[in-house]
Amino acid sequence: MSAQIAALEARVGEPLFRRTPRGMQPTGRGQLLYAQVAPGVDQLHAADRTLRGRGPGTVPLRLGGPADVLRVLLPALTGGAQAGVPGPLHLSVTADAAGLAGLREGSLDAVLAARVPDDRALLGTPVADVPFTLIVPGGWEAAPTNRAALGAWLNARPWVSYSAELPTTRRCFTGDLGVRFAARPALTVPDLTAVVQAVGLGVGASLVPRWAALDALTARQVTEVTGVGGAVGTARWTLLTRVADGDRPDLRALVGALSDRAAALGVSSGS
Repeated sequence: MSAQIAALEARVGEPLFRRTPRGMQPTGRGQLLYAQVAPGVDQLHAADRTLRGRGPGTVPLRLGGPADVLRVLLPALTGGAQAGVPGPLHLSVTADAAGLAGLREGSLDAVLAARVPDDRALLGTPVADVPFTLIVPGGWEAAPTNRAALGAWLNARPWVSYSAELPTTRRCFTGDLGVRFAARPALTVPDLTAVVQAVGLGVGASLVPRWAALDALTARQVTEVTGVGGAVGTARWTLLTRVADGDRPDLRALVGALSDRAAALGVSSGS
């Protein structure tokens, strides 16, 4: 592999990769070359599948995505023809970066992601727009209804989060509440079921996809903060595939099945 890269760099006339503490990273010229050759490489892979008789439905469709999203969409991904997804499935729990890497290198056929990268070799198809909601423990005092006061009220209390970065939470506070997020972190756990359970146990407040909190809201284990009109902000589920695979019927069926499942959950289809 090193010899092949060296030969390619000699042909191009400049470095295509650089060594970093996080491994080999492509240079700007390397990224440009990838964008130029990736569609052709994908077409060769598609031709290889046809020549070997490995058409859609004869080998597993490999899908990656966050565990919680895969779990809630599982009814759409199982059941064979009843779910509208032909052939077997292989599911992989992946973060966005790992999923994109798997898609680009060919170890995954599709990835559910929260963002669409700037990559001409990849196609992003919106599946659903997911509303979020602010939830607090059921035993807490009533939250203020004024938005500015609500932001200060939440910032003075402990917070339960899905990740340390909190991009959706920070956008919600800045865009919907008009204040910078500054709540004290009490618990970080990368599992939405555990996040909602922790809120119900009184650990702190949180911002979660509304579907994740529905059972706890019904059981009155948590309380929805309505000072910002209930649901706040949205996150989009997007199915990423390779442009060269745009005509694959199994991937088209997957998009339809995921959109139907999202509609059944009361989550709006992406557009």
